[in-house]
Amino acid sequence: MNTWRIGVIIAAWLALVAAPGAGSAQDGYPNRPVRIVIPYSPGSVADVFARIIAQNMAAQWNASIIVESKSGANGSIAAEEVARSAPDGYTWLLVTTFFPASPALDAKLRWDPVRDFTPIGQVCRAPNFFVVPTTLPVKNVAEYVALAKAKPGTLNYGHPGKGSTGHLGFELFKRLAGIDVTAVGYRGYPQMVPDIASGLITSTFLSANQALAQVQTGAIRIIGAVNDGRSKYFPDAPTMAEQGFPEAQVTPWFGVVVPAGTPQPIVERISKALEAALATADVQQKLDIAAEAVRRHHQGRRRVVGEGRQGGRHRGGLSPEQLSGRQGGYLSVSGLITLRSPGPPVS
Repeated sequence: MNTWRIGVIIAAWLALVAAPGAGSAQDGYPNRPVRIVIPYSPGSVADVFARIIAQNMAAQWNASIIVESKSGANGSIAAEEVARSAPDGYTWLLVTTFFPASPALDAKLRWDPVRDFTPIGQVCRAPNFFVVPTTLPVKNVAEYVALAKAKPGTLNYGHPGKGSTGHLGFELFKRLAGIDVTAVGYRGYPQMVPDIASGLITSTFLSANQALAQVQTGAIRIIGAVNDGRSKYFPDAPTMAEQGFPEAQVTPWFGVVVPAGTPQPIVERISKALEAALATADVQQKLDIAAEAVRRHHQGRRRVVGEGRQGGRHRGGLSPEQLSGRQGGYLSVSGLITLRSPGPPVS
């Protein structure tokens, strides 16, 4: 995309954000149930995060907020449904890495993160952990890489869909390590976890709560923390940087968007309620227990729906054009793979 088109996209977003809302129907919002659509299965970390914020925001408004799973097609089923919903504030989408990455992964995508959505706010970011079944004879990343190089194409990794951090993060690691490991896609983590525990899948990235449950059964081994620092839950697991892969750092983030055209007063009301929820000790504690999630400082709607990465470190939230993954030179997760690694684009 050339500079002129990028400028048009940015200008369009700024005009949309600044557009005034109108209508007395907004004054009593919400006066009927709100839906949060999640792109993954019930029981996934996205589902858990959505329920945590929904409970608090519903209490603020004395209203009903329903969390609904629409998994499949790498998040596109959920995204397309919300994009086509009425822009009245009663249908939200919980987004993560798939949201800005999808346009680069699917040329036939029927929704667009810039054209079809308005950002509300970032919820949190949560680390992943590099796990293998205990039946795999490796205890650290170096041993995993050595085994993969000794038996190219025989190891595999599971992920919950294209564009997820489980997919793009592992592809980035593969290219940095120079190894051949087969990707196996699932509808969501709940469907994949039994296969990693049984040894059918030989590696994956899991969130803290998913990893903790399996570690306690003795089914998996954590060989690395995909995070800036060591985990308080798994302090003996070295980070990827400590093990020689500082650039293999892709941390999931979670945010909320609504259909484009949602009246500004409603957008502001949702954003303020989300900010209020995230400021409470109760929500922070629940996010931490759920997946060692970290809430970033709320920086306004135009910079809260994602996490930037430049130079191997996390920066502030994303602007709308960064959220779309289209800003020239911006190193999104898919951009990290494309720009920092040799080989064809991820498919």
